[in-house]
Parts: sequence; structure tokens; C-alpha cells
Amino acid sequence: MESPLVKFLIHRQRFCKSALDVVCVDSIGGGAVIECFGNAYSQLRRQGVTIVSGWLAEPRQHSQAQRQFTQHWWNFDDQRREYFDTTPAIEKGAIYILDRDIAMFTIDNNARLSSCVSSSVVYSRGGFYTMEYASEGYDLHPAPDLSTERLFASFLRPKPQLALQEPASQVNLGVALIH
Repeated sequence: MESPLVKFLIHRQRFCKSALDVVCVDSIGGGAVIECFGNAYSQLRRQGVTIVSGWLAEPRQHSQAQRQFTQHWWNFDDQRREYFDTTPAIEKGAIYILDRDIAMFTIDNNARLSSCVSSSVVYSRGGFYTMEYASEGYDLHPAPDLSTERLFASFLRPKPQLALQEPASQVNLGVALIH
């Protein structure tokens, strides 16, 4: 029988162009609790440091039939060739899963996103659920797939409808010129 971790990796990989990878991360703390993106972003001023995206798989829970996967951001030090995380209070034994497609999605959809952190995922009762914060706890919603679009659905504004007056080849969209 496959563990919830293996099931998550298999189901998420179906929607990723880049391979998911379990990586070792040095948890150094020093950042703010529950501010993983801000913590990772603040490290970019250091030379040779990049920001990476992925998941934290919580250590084994009481039931082997249930597991939570929290979308998370941390850093990579290119000079030392090591991952590190400044977000404090990461549970000892958490598994870091590198998911480059999340970073690419947030870059491609930055203007439409209200958050760079997607919904968490829970595996329970034989299926996956997205987890949303609610006024009194959490709401779980069935997730028939683990596509990046589904994981960010609560934070993604609709694409604006453009009424073009000029040929698309001449419309200036910010810094990009469509040819």
C-alpha cells in the first residue's frame, strides 16, 4: 500500500513540467512565523541566493492514512550549493519537496494572484482535499486533481478581457511587447 507521501508525489507530478524532488534543507530560523514567502524573498539581497518553492510534508501524523502538505518557500545558496529556510517553527522531521512549477506559475500569474502561497493539501479518507482557512478553523474541499491552477484557485483573479483596438502585434503590455 502506497503512503500518502508517495500518493501526493505521484498525483502532483502529473501536473508538473519539472520533476518534484525531496531535498535536504537547513532550517536556520530568524524569519517571521507564517511568512515563508516574505522570509525567503528577504534573503534575495544576499549574493548567490535564490528563492525556491515547494511543499512541507508534515512528519508522520497519528494516522498513517492522513497527511498534510503545506505549500512553502525557502532559499538556495548557489555558492554553498545548499538549501536553507529562515522560517521559524518548522516541525522537526518535516520533509521538503521541491516544486519548481509553483514558482513559475507565480511569476507567470503575478498580476492576478492575491497570494504567492497556494492552498495546503490534505490526504485523508483515500482522497486529496485543498484546505482553506475559515473563520472557525479550516474548510476542506475535494480536489479531484492537484493542478497548480486548482491549488491557487482561491487566490487567482480572472484573466482580464482585452478589447484590442490595434493589431495584437503592436500592443504594449507593460515591459513586454508582443510581436
